[in-house]
Amino acid sequence: MMFKTIIMMYGTLAIFVLGADCLEETQIDLKFIKEMYNKFKGTSEENIKIHVVTKFLEMLGYDSTEFHYEHPKYHRDGRADIAVKVSDEEYLYVEVKESNNKLSEKELSQLADYLFGSHVEWGILTNGKNFVLFNVNIAGKHNPNRSGNLDRIVFNIDIFNKNDFDIINFFKKESIFENKITYYFKDIAQFKALAYPDSRASWGVYKGTLINFFKYYALTQGRYRDLNQIRIDEFEDFLKLELQKKNSKNGRKIESLETFNNKYSHIRTFFQTLKVKSHGFDEERTKLIKRMNVKEKEKIYYDILNDENISKALNFYDTRRDAVRNKVLFLFSLAYGLERSTLINLTTDMIKKNRLVLENRDLEIPPKLLKLVNELILQNQKNKIKGSHLFYTNHHNRYNVISQSQINYVFDVLKHVDESNPSWKTFSTSFIRSNLIKKLFQSNYSIEEIVYMTGSDLSSISKIIPYDEIIKQGMKKAEVQNREHPFYKFLY
Repeated sequence: MMFKTIIMMYGTLAIFVLGADCLEETQIDLKFIKEMYNKFKGTSEENIKIHVVTKFLEMLGYDSTEFHYEHPKYHRDGRADIAVKVSDEEYLYVEVKESNNKLSEKELSQLADYLFGSHVEWGILTNGKNFVLFNVNIAGKHNPNRSGNLDRIVFNIDIFNKNDFDIINFFKKESIFENKITYYFKDIAQFKALAYPDSRASWGVYKGTLINFFKYYALTQGRYRDLNQIRIDEFEDFLKLELQKKNSKNGRKIESLETFNNKYSHIRTFFQTLKVKSHGFDEERTKLIKRMNVKEKEKIYYDILNDENISKALNFYDTRRDAVRNKVLFLFSLAYGLERSTLINLTTDMIKKNRLVLENRDLEIPPKLLKLVNELILQNQKNKIKGSHLFYTNHHNRYNVISQSQINYVFDVLKHVDESNPSWKTFSTSFIRSNLIKKLFQSNYSIEEIVYMTGSDLSSISKIIPYDEIIKQGMKKAEVQNREHPFYKFLY
């Protein structure tokens, strides 16, 4: 068994890895790296390379005497800024850009060309602040409208983002080239490239389960093992640890077996997509959940999403700032069950007269919603917002694209509609989405129509609509039935 503790002290990240025979300590002085970045940002690429990147690489365990600058021997069509020799057969290529470089697809393509041309597997693209870990052996589905190099990103970290601190461990020489635990995350990137290349909303749910499990697994194993060696009892141990950690903290407890159902589904889909013969992951979910021995707390369900309460919510938004924006967010969620990541990325280009075009879906925008959308677009123009996104926030007279946490707030604030009624605390995009799917089905929409309207996959729908209800509804299809959108009153 291996244990790791991450300690922040005076800006220094200390990662302790305790194995059976030794205690290894790696000091990554992020405070120093950030100071160097702040000192040299806005200057030359060379300054960023010498004063920031090379220092960071040394802290990651790479030998500075093996840093070969603009190495010509191993490049056919160009030269990477730093070729780090790891062994006679292995190199890490590092491409450094100026601090103001956004590290776009163009820069990724440049690094990829260097790596492919030299048969080098791993590379890092950086501007001193962001570090992108890149692996050329990740292969996604061909898409003429999208660069395949985006699929080859294993990690993209920001040294100023505290949420990325523990990811730095997987950039280390030891993690990539010795115990190779970083390959677990290369496997995750491969899964994403095949199943969710466009980072659709569902990917965020899978990502959380997979990243957390393989962090745990890398920690307990201390080395990379072939995926087909992972056993279901090891995944159960992870779930039990998650349960223990969550329920020992203040805040939301895990009281629903659905949480474990979903995590099991995520890991099984991961193995199936990568065609890995796994140990026990093809068994029924109910067997695993039963072995978890978790007693589910009885839930009280409120029919909160009814006409009266929707009217209350819309009227409540009218009393607050950003009323038009918030009502459009709410109604887009109500109309199509759009998730946060989709809402964030909505642009005016996706609005075609009275249609909303989302990838391969072309959806009618109901009249009341369309009127508010056009009003919001005019507001954005009046505020001289230069971007094409639909939803923005204003902070100190600067407009930024709305974030997931800000969307959460738009729905969380509805708890103030009636603070004596706890059901108002349940509002979120996912809550509305699942209820919309149920109500669409009850309103005689077919499964394929629900998939098209909401963008939800069949696996997700099967968790929301029980199998027996689908059978009953199918039997009723023999009768001709009228139908309308369950929230017609607020949309048409």
